[in-house]
Amino acid sequence: MLDTPSLRQSQDARRAQLIDATITTIAEHGLSSVTVQKVAQKASLAPSMVNFHFTSKQALLTATLEYVAGEFHEACETAVANAGQDPAAAIDGLIDVCFDDVISYPDKVAVWYAFWSETRARMEYQAICGRSDTAFHDAIETLFEQIGHDTGRRINVPAAALGLAGLVDALWQQILIDGEGFDRAAAQATCHAYVDNLFGSGHSGKPATDGVHDQHDDGLPAEMPRTLPAWTYRSEDFFAHEVATIHRPAWQLVCHVSEIAEVGAYAAFEAFGEKAFVIRGEDGEVRAFHNVCRHRAHALVEGRGTCDGLIRCPYHAWGYGLAGDLKAIAAKKTFPLFDNGKFGLRSLDCEIYMGFVYLRFESGGPPVAERYAPLAEELESYRFEDMVPVGELWEDVVEADWKNVWDNYLEDYHFPTGHPGLFSLMSMNYDREPDDASRTARLSHTMRDKVKGSWSTRAYASSLPDFGHLPDDLKRRWSYFFMYPSVSFDVYPEMMDFFHTVPLGPGRTKIRWRPFALPERSRAHDASIYLNKRVNMNVHEEDRTLIESVQKGLSTSGYDRGVLSEKEVIVSALHRWVGEDMAEAIDAGVDGGT
Repeated sequence: MLDTPSLRQSQDARRAQLIDATITTIAEHGLSSVTVQKVAQKASLAPSMVNFHFTSKQALLTATLEYVAGEFHEACETAVANAGQDPAAAIDGLIDVCFDDVISYPDKVAVWYAFWSETRARMEYQAICGRSDTAFHDAIETLFEQIGHDTGRRINVPAAALGLAGLVDALWQQILIDGEGFDRAAAQATCHAYVDNLFGSGHSGKPATDGVHDQHDDGLPAEMPRTLPAWTYRSEDFFAHEVATIHRPAWQLVCHVSEIAEVGAYAAFEAFGEKAFVIRGEDGEVRAFHNVCRHRAHALVEGRGTCDGLIRCPYHAWGYGLAGDLKAIAAKKTFPLFDNGKFGLRSLDCEIYMGFVYLRFESGGPPVAERYAPLAEELESYRFEDMVPVGELWEDVVEADWKNVWDNYLEDYHFPTGHPGLFSLMSMNYDREPDDASRTARLSHTMRDKVKGSWSTRAYASSLPDFGHLPDDLKRRWSYFFMYPSVSFDVYPEMMDFFHTVPLGPGRTKIRWRPFALPERSRAHDASIYLNKRVNMNVHEEDRTLIESVQKGLSTSGYDRGVLSEKEVIVSALHRWVGEDMAEAIDAGVDGGT
């Protein structure tokens, strides 16, 4: 048989026909359910044609993945080449390629994710697509570095490149959901806005946009404050980036010094897949360590308690000193040439502020005292460091994103309808004071002269003692002192509590709460604490209902972004701070609170 050009063209056409049919079959049935018969039927060919052109089903699947990967890789190379020496134009070209209606056709996107999600096919995906994936990411890094040099913007280039690649990946996943209804123009605008927010408006070659995730024109003035977009409250990828960028470097409140007053007393803490504990050493110092034995990773302590001289692992009895040094190994002779001095516990940053013990899982950023500096003078009036617990540590999981929790707790706009009992207790004068430099906020209100409402609110207001250590303006005032992103002091004349959120996932948060008061108390003082708890537990249950309803609403197609009133100025600040940390959120128009 002669190998003529027309014959080769016919064979190439048949191969292309079968690959197209395979793409559609994978999209409709999934990778593991693809059969030669289904592909042949989709291509309107006999099954024997598959074996003739590809020898086997596996060869056909491999050729299909090679086709979509090669098409994407070639389009990216062409876009960069066409940009010449203009790195901003090259980035624009890459973004446009990613959402080209041919390259990112829903069925082709399904092929990428089908191979990636199937365990048995993942190695093949890496072999075929790994080079192009790496080349795409490396190209973004190189171009970002060039743009940064040209614009004078100092950014973390690897993190910025990973952010754009992750944003593209998240939007591609949305293609799987929306199909042909996916808004490609909005997706491209989102990515262009990401670059604009890194390097300044216009430096990505596209005009800056506001509200690019909005699918509806709300007709409101552009300068009116908007909320974060709904997807930031439910995206797995965005949440993972939040944990890495916002929460791991943040200070986490563990306990009060009164809870670990004795030598060897400890308190354990868990968050973000990490286990830690704080402990008081023989020198009186409080230190924080990873709660992991260096031998085989067993947890060393649980909850709260006291170690008698040694922190002893319950698995193989390795013992550590209270300063974290390795002191004892069971069957030491079985570890020849082992140097104890190089295998102590790994420490964490630890700080005590006004009696409360904090740790963080990654170093960097200002100390706790510096964060609270704008609020310190007022806080000092309450004598937190002298207080003791007046209730157990209470933990609760709510089905709401951590941002949703704070959106609710940082505004009083919802009080009249959401908390009628609290509203009947408090006056209409409400202080709302965010501080951008320290990323803290103060919310405060005084009690009404004539209190109505439930028996608890009326009894609390009428029986509240006079606390001589407080200035007059604090004796009938409730205040809340928030330190971004996760800790608040809720402060009352008779007591205070810490309110600490630990994000568990998008749409899920653990709340930690414990109340404290001065140890010298009268019966009237204890009565006011009891009544305060009655009022605030009702408030908590009301808030749970509100935020869990909001979380469900954030997942519907009827909401993309909201608008904020002047009473929600601290919510606006919270969203601004998230936007400063998370460029993806800024892409949605969260810039300077708008």
